[in-house]
Amino acid sequence: MSQIKDGFSAVALAEVRAAQARIANEIIRTPLVLSEAASGRAGEKVYLKLENLQRTGTFKVRGALSKVTSLTPGERQRGMVCASSGNHGLGVAYASSRLGVRCVVVLPQNANPHKMSLLRELGAEVLCFGETSDACQQKANEIAQEKGYTLIHPFADPVLIAGQGTVGLEVLEDLPEVEEVYVPIGGGGLISGIAVAIKEQRPKTRIWGVQPQRAGSMWAALRQGKVVSLDEVRTIADGLAASVTWEINLAHVQRYVEDVILVSDQAILDSMMFLLEHGKILAEPSGAASFAGLLANSQRRGQAVAVMSGGNVNLQQIAGLRQMQGA
Repeated sequence: MSQIKDGFSAVALAEVRAAQARIANEIIRTPLVLSEAASGRAGEKVYLKLENLQRTGTFKVRGALSKVTSLTPGERQRGMVCASSGNHGLGVAYASSRLGVRCVVVLPQNANPHKMSLLRELGAEVLCFGETSDACQQKANEIAQEKGYTLIHPFADPVLIAGQGTVGLEVLEDLPEVEEVYVPIGGGGLISGIAVAIKEQRPKTRIWGVQPQRAGSMWAALRQGKVVSLDEVRTIADGLAASVTWEINLAHVQRYVEDVILVSDQAILDSMMFLLEHGKILAEPSGAASFAGLLANSQRRGQAVAVMSGGNVNLQQIAGLRQMQGA
C-alpha cells in the first residue's frame, strides 16, 4: 500500500491481483461488449461491462468473496453479518453459502422485495431495521459485537475494495486502449477498486464516478474536501442510496478519479429503459446510472466503458418505476 491522504493507504495493484487469484474460481468473468445502441446514442464507441450477469446479479460478490477468503477459519465459523440495501448482502450471502456458515443481512425497512427474496433463497437470515443505510450499519455493528459475528463492511474495507477492483483488471485485459470508464457510486467501494486497477496500469484513462442527484455523498465530499453526511437520500437507485462515504473511499477518488457526475432519477430510468429496449441489456437503476452519467458528461471523448454494476430488478418493479416517474 502507498500513503494517499491523512494516513490512509491506497489499495495496491498487487492486492487487486491477489484478490483476483483468490476468487477466480468462484466468479464469472463477465463480458465486455461493444453496444451499437449505446454507441449510437452517445456518438462514441461505448462498451458495457456486464456485471449484471455476475453471480447474484451484481459485482458485489467479488468484494464479498475477496474479504471472506481472506478470513481465518475461526472468523468464518463465527458467522457473517452485514448491512446492505440488497446487493452487498447477496454477495456476502453467496460467499457464506459456499462456506456453509451463517449469514445475517440487515436491510432497511423499505428494502427491494426482489432482492430480499433472492437473499432468502441463498439461505441468509434477513433482518429489516430502520430506514437508512446508517441505521442498518449501526444495527449490523451491534449484532457483530453482541453475537461475535464477523462484520463485512459494504464499501470501506481495503480487502473488499481489492475484490471490486478485479472488474477493472478485466476491463483493461479486454480493452487495453480504453479512454474512459464510468462507474456508479454508492459508498465508493467499486470505483475505489476499479480506479486503482486501471490508473496504476494506464494513468491516462479517465475514470468518472456517477451518483444520483439526491444521493450525492461522494460528489459533496469531493467539493468540501471531507466526508459529508447527507441529511436525506432519495433515489430510485437503491444500490446507490448511501448517505455518506468513508475517508478511505474519498481518498481513492481524490487521487484517481476525474470527477463525480450527478444524474437525475429520470435520466437513470431513461437510460435503464434505453438499454433494455435498444441494447437488450437488463440493468437495475444503479447499474444504468453509469450510462446516464456518460450521456450527461459534456467532457466525454473517446471510447468508453460503462459498468453495468447490477441487474437485480424484475418487470413488475420496472413498471412501478415508470409509473412513479410518470414515464
